[in-house]
Amino acid sequence: MRHTKIIATVGPASHHPDIIAALIAAGADVFRLNFSHGSHEVHGATITAIRSVAAAAGRHVAILQDLSGPKIRTGGIRDGGTLQLFIGEPLDIRIGSELGEHGMVSTTYAPLATAVRRGDILLLDDGKIALEVQDASPAVISTRIVDGGLLGENKGINAPNVPLPPVGVTPKDEDDLRFGLAAGVDLVALSFVQTADDIARARSIAAAAGHTVPIVAKLERPEAITRLDEISQAADALMVARGDLGLELPLEQVPQVQKLVLRSGRDHGIPVIIATQVLESMRTESRPTRAEVSDAAGAVDSGADAIMLSGETAVGAYPVRAVEILDAIIRDAERVPPVWMLPAPRSERPDHLPSLCDAAVTLAARSEADAIIAITRKGRTARLLSARRPHAPIYALTGSENGARQLSLWWGVRPLVEDLSTDINEIVVRTVQKLRSAGLLPTPATVVVVNGSPDLEQSAANFVRLRRV
Repeated sequence: MRHTKIIATVGPASHHPDIIAALIAAGADVFRLNFSHGSHEVHGATITAIRSVAAAAGRHVAILQDLSGPKIRTGGIRDGGTLQLFIGEPLDIRIGSELGEHGMVSTTYAPLATAVRRGDILLLDDGKIALEVQDASPAVISTRIVDGGLLGENKGINAPNVPLPPVGVTPKDEDDLRFGLAAGVDLVALSFVQTADDIARARSIAAAAGHTVPIVAKLERPEAITRLDEISQAADALMVARGDLGLELPLEQVPQVQKLVLRSGRDHGIPVIIATQVLESMRTESRPTRAEVSDAAGAVDSGADAIMLSGETAVGAYPVRAVEILDAIIRDAERVPPVWMLPAPRSERPDHLPSLCDAAVTLAARSEADAIIAITRKGRTARLLSARRPHAPIYALTGSENGARQLSLWWGVRPLVEDLSTDINEIVVRTVQKLRSAGLLPTPATVVVVNGSPDLEQSAANFVRLRRV
């Protein structure tokens, strides 16, 4: 069983149900919907297609809604939608929605004009184009082109070392989030998180809509790294968004930041997703570069819970093959266990359940168990087990489809929906039969069963058992 999860972004190259089915067969555990692009109608149809195809495949596949956040972008462009920018020429960035033309583009993000100073560098289109600020007023930023190229419409603007005001959840994000929750998304990624308050705001919007959903904090600006501990305490998962980080920080610092985030995730017992340009060359090529393969394998060795494909599956020429290759890379990397031992997260709630999970993982290791069966009504037992990185696969028995899909992100966890109202022994027998029928458990097998409950007076709860089945 592969422990590290694969997230595949759905886009024009992969939204057809047949491609979604092929991506699931190739190994996708979570589908990301990028709300920076596409209408609610398009995303709603994609959600329906994913649910239908996953049900037919008998898989609990999660849907991750990725909110666009306060991304600074250029506007539209007249006459064909592109501008050729040459080194040394002037370029004005006007505040508003005016269509761009020779010597001018626009942006609707007004705070940029009051934040920049002469000499600041602005990066457009993921750093492909660089501008040096010459002057600025509330209405226009005058720049000189340092690195030119072909600029399309609605491209991102990064302003490294420019102190931009925190925005948090934008009105568009609020509207998108309410739509996503009503449509049944399982996880929500919050873009450009800078403080724990951003996460609290998203939770309050979800609560007002009558939903509880895990929040993934996307780390894309230096401000988030300076507040990494507080963000890790507030979030349910972290994402190292290396694309924007690599533009906002010096490139040589990005690997160190990735290590810091992975360490913070381990300390707080929450998943960490590695994202951006994992197999970037597969947008156009059928094989990744050796460096990309090493990067993905290195993420596994460093303890990443999930690896995300973006353009590779959204707009790439080989979306299914990209997932197949990433699956093969991860499986091979996991054949050699890391030399480090994972400590228990330091910020866990101080109750009896972490100790139960410690005992279950230790017992599974000493007995060379074939599986850990976790009875986890709300998912916490499975998440605690995942944070301890057991060698044995974790089969998490939960009572709801929604709970099962949410657990699809967690390292080493394979969720199963079961009726948990019956006798524990009956539940275990049914589970063993299902696993054997699926070829996931040998005969005979050694399994560790763990069941936790906050109610210490329940005689049938709070136990760890070692069984030969």
